[in-house]
Amino acid sequence: MDYQIHSTGSDLRVMLHGRLTFAENGRFRSMLSKLKDSTATKVILDLGDVEFIDSAGLGMLLYTRDAMHRRQGVVVLDAATGQVDRMLDLTRMRDLFGA
Repeated sequence: MDYQIHSTGSDLRVMLHGRLTFAENGRFRSMLSKLKDSTATKVILDLGDVEFIDSAGLGMLLYTRDAMHRRQGVVVLDAATGQVDRMLDLTRMRDLFGA
């Protein structure tokens, strides 16, 4: 997994690329640390370039949501396609994230 973080005013857009699996846990936590250091109140996770997500990857999304909620922030999931989109639908994950 690779990522790029772009600031859009008070929001952050995180462009995720590759696979979001347990093997990417360390890299994901590094990205999350950067989010926690910011003052952003809204994080948009752009999943358009994520080709695969497993249950650990879904857990990482939830962990991000919980971390932002603790600081009164919100996480929005955006642009999911293919297998990632199907997993978000199957697990009803979109119901747990901001709009």
